[in-house]
Amino acid sequence: MSIGAYNNDEPAQTTQPRVFSLRVSYTTELAAQLDTALQFVVRKIGFKPSGPFTYSIPSENNLILDDTNGNRLIINCQKLESNDRIKSIIFYTDDCLRDYHKYILLGVEFTSRPEYNGSGLQVNFLDHAGNCCTLLEERIYTET
Repeated sequence: MSIGAYNNDEPAQTTQPRVFSLRVSYTTELAAQLDTALQFVVRKIGFKPSGPFTYSIPSENNLILDDTNGNRLIINCQKLESNDRIKSIIFYTDDCLRDYHKYILLGVEFTSRPEYNGSGLQVNFLDHAGNCCTLLEERIYTET
């Protein structure tokens, strides 16, 4: 048998359920757009909840969604103070470029290219309702 060939005698491996976390920031002015933006991003990251969810009125508690494969998504929403500079709901990522290219393949409409700013690497996109969102990989820039 060659390396990498399929062997009928080997038992199939099952994948273990995983826990994902999604951190989101918004301002009071953007709270009305939060539910549609969250549903859009949750679908794009490939999470399929077991039922419909709404997150129109965020609370102190995390929103926990389970999908049909036993995976869990924990959504942590943080309300920011109103600020003229914050014009979109912010979705945090650990790898902006990876997610940017993944979202392009999934048909997400970006309104900018990834760019560095004082907070890190970010890119802006539109959800299916036309709401502006930001994908942000936070980075700490310190002089040594």
